[in-house]
Amino acid sequence: MSALVNEIRQELAQVATVPAGRARSSRAEALVDRARATADAPLLLNAMATLMSAYDRGDERGRMFEVFDQALRLWDEDPSLFGGRASNRLLDEFEWIGGLDHPEVPLASIERWAGGMERRRALAGLPRHTVRAQEFLLATHLGDHVRAEELLRQWSAVDPGRPDTALGAWHVRQGRDAEALRIWEAVLAGGDDCAGEPARVLARSLLPLVRLGRSDEARAHHLRGYRLVRGKGQVLEEIGHHIEFCALTGNETRGLDILGRHAVHLDGGSNPAKRLSLLESAVLLLRRLAALGLGAEPVTGPPGPAWTVDTLLLHCDRERGTLSARFDRRNGNTAVSDRSRARSEQQPLLERLPLGIRGGLPALARATVSGGERQPGPVRDFDQLLAEARRLRDSGHPDSRAAWSVLDQEAAGRPVDGCLRAELAAQRGLRLAEEIVQVGIWPSDEDLAAAMDAFEEAAEAFRASGAPAEAVVNRAHAALTLAYGHERGEEALALADEAERAVRALAEAGSATPRQVTAVLLARGRTADVVRSVDDVHSPGEVEQFFTHAAAYAEAAAGTDEESPELRSLAAQAQRAAADWVFGNSGRRVVLLRACSDNHLLAGRPWDAVEPFLELARELADLRERPAAEAAAAAAYEAMGHGPGPVDPESVGNVYLLLARLALESAAYEDTTRHALRAGLWYEACAPERASRQSALAYLVLAEAYCGTGRYEEAAEVVRALLPDARNWHGVDHLLRAREVLGRSLRGLGEHPTAAQQLVEGAERLGRAYACGPSYAAGLRETAEAPETGPEAAYQEAWENGSAVDRAGLLRSRAQSEAAGGDPGHAASILATAQSLLEEALAEAEGRGEQGEELRDELANTWQPLGEFLAAEAERLAGMDVTRFEVMDSTREMNWMEDTPYEPRKTAAVREAREKVLAFHLRVADRLASFGPGWEEYRAGALSAAAEAELKLRGPQPPTR
Repeated sequence: MSALVNEIRQELAQVATVPAGRARSSRAEALVDRARATADAPLLLNAMATLMSAYDRGDERGRMFEVFDQALRLWDEDPSLFGGRASNRLLDEFEWIGGLDHPEVPLASIERWAGGMERRRALAGLPRHTVRAQEFLLATHLGDHVRAEELLRQWSAVDPGRPDTALGAWHVRQGRDAEALRIWEAVLAGGDDCAGEPARVLARSLLPLVRLGRSDEARAHHLRGYRLVRGKGQVLEEIGHHIEFCALTGNETRGLDILGRHAVHLDGGSNPAKRLSLLESAVLLLRRLAALGLGAEPVTGPPGPAWTVDTLLLHCDRERGTLSARFDRRNGNTAVSDRSRARSEQQPLLERLPLGIRGGLPALARATVSGGERQPGPVRDFDQLLAEARRLRDSGHPDSRAAWSVLDQEAAGRPVDGCLRAELAAQRGLRLAEEIVQVGIWPSDEDLAAAMDAFEEAAEAFRASGAPAEAVVNRAHAALTLAYGHERGEEALALADEAERAVRALAEAGSATPRQVTAVLLARGRTADVVRSVDDVHSPGEVEQFFTHAAAYAEAAAGTDEESPELRSLAAQAQRAAADWVFGNSGRRVVLLRACSDNHLLAGRPWDAVEPFLELARELADLRERPAAEAAAAAAYEAMGHGPGPVDPESVGNVYLLLARLALESAAYEDTTRHALRAGLWYEACAPERASRQSALAYLVLAEAYCGTGRYEEAAEVVRALLPDARNWHGVDHLLRAREVLGRSLRGLGEHPTAAQQLVEGAERLGRAYACGPSYAAGLRETAEAPETGPEAAYQEAWENGSAVDRAGLLRSRAQSEAAGGDPGHAASILATAQSLLEEALAEAEGRGEQGEELRDELANTWQPLGEFLAAEAERLAGMDVTRFEVMDSTREMNWMEDTPYEPRKTAAVREAREKVLAFHLRVADRLASFGPGWEEYRAGALSAAAEAELKLRGPQPPTR
């Protein structure tokens, strides 16, 4: 018998090496049965403890209670069967088992356990704070607030200073957020290594921090906390808190992403209380989306039908109500369902708390930023419309053209005087000219003629009304418009020169104002600018001088002339145009851009100063004049706030991104963080395709700032959230940079093999043959954290601890090395293994109702080199296949008239290899098509590769006779 007991003990020790789950639990169950058969009480107790641990680790806590009850009966019968350690272990287990989370556990059993536990712990000489804690939890669960507060006092007296999660959660429920955070302070500071911490406290601290106005800490706790619980089914309650936080802080998209990753648990799970928490947060988020008019939007839900916001909301709310009712029936009151309903009906705390992760709703954000659509104003008569149009024109308002367009329509069929007719024609010409500029060089003859006719009509009408200078201004505008015509540059320049001579003559006679002279000079310069883009009629210096002269004339006259605002505006336009023709002289560009911005402000038109200020900031940044650059960027933002219409969110984002980059270059990380978050928030208000790309740039800067201050967990979470959208970025350099930042973050967290893998991934995406991966891993040997980690050890550890994505990346590393060594066939076989790993992982993810975007992205990036290696192997075989054309004497010309067909003889191996390449690309194209929208570019590449493979298979064709 002793041999059997020893054998069972050895097997019990080995159970811990089995991965948590049903297999581990089944093995422990079998050992309990074998131990019971030996009649060895200590062995049986050891087996029971092992089984309870397996249930706990495998998220099967509902099965623990029966085993625990059996163990307690054994203890009650004879405590001496338990050694001191075993006795303590059993009685301490009560703290975790409780039974409150499972409505199938009778309340009487829970109360009986609690009632007998104080006696048992006293007999065992153990402290009784655990009993007080469980009684406290029971009172809070049942909604007995008076009893809970009394037990809280007793508990605090027995165990003062304990940073308990449940204790803090009770204070939160009672509205004592600050007290809860004080209790959790030690955990949040890293001073508690209790199981499940700090993930549990980080999740529960989110809303208290928001309510107390500590948004920066809330953001940090979300980024740190979700990283600890991502993808773990046994922490559904914590995941629910993160979804709740997103729903209440304007990060709905982020909340949907988290919900989608864990949607499989909405319909199942071994812990009903944790599942209820997830359902409550899901209902809260989905209600928020439905209230915003997004009920018909598709979302990820449990496996089964296609879900929308509305249908998933109905499903989750029904499940939430059913589950909370089970608790109510067990408890004999409605405390659980009342709390559940209240939690799922909360109202948002903030319009938006930027996280550094795309989390808002772009369409809604655009409506918020722009203020929505403009409402039609009151109907006004013609004289009012005319007065308003003239006011807008004279103030340089952006709505001026639209106002004159309305007036032009109203004037049709109405008798107007010659002066108004001239104004209407001039404004019509300017509108048509602006449309031509948007088209670019060489508009249609019809469009060009329409604009020219409008200016000619205006010139004639002004001349007839006794305003010859205005007539010349319109002739100058006609010259500029003509310059856009095909091969009309010389004619346009002649017309512009004629207008300049005419306005100068009128000015000498006192018949032209400085504004009119400047307008003609500016039009003359712009005509030269347009013509210079097609014909080298003027040198860049000459074009610049046209604009510089116009600006100097306007500024000289602005100090004394009553038309000062218009002159300042014209001077600014000339200076901006001159700056575009300054090359290799940043100092000169800075002077011009600064003068341009200042003149726009002096003219009372700050909205026109935004772009010059931004350009000035970029120029100063290139000169490494950070304070001046930041001042210019800040001035641009301030100018936007004085604009007459909706703010362009991308322009605001550009300001903040520039400020963030400047701050990052100077290691001013707090400023970088602030500016990058604001940039991302504004970018998310752009159109979706722009929002994804631009916000990624801002959040990448944010992650670099986090790395700079040692906030590696937050940096890693920000970058990981960016990578699934990496295929939408411009170029691969940003992707490499993202991988480098993620690698640096992981290295800071001590995850050295995974950090090395990120650099490997970045190198592979750039096609750099994974050169940096092994060298980086080797470099880790120099750090104290990884004293003997070499390249192979780093790869091996990354493989053992990595996901399917991580392992596929390692295989791609090996494949690149094999290909670089001249063996594309072996490289292709390695990548085929990577493909299988990813396909299997994707199938599992889709079986759980997940989209698997990261896996799809990794598959696409595996297929591309795999296709290249297959093709390279086919051509290697073809090079070994000696045909008569390849051994033909180089001096002999091939006779295309010979009866022998041109296509060389190929061995069966070559043809088979090329057919394999073709079949592979066609299969990949079909697979990419099944991925849905967003993969068209990848699929087009696969089809193009298939076409090339088919041409290779057919061989070269003879020329047509």
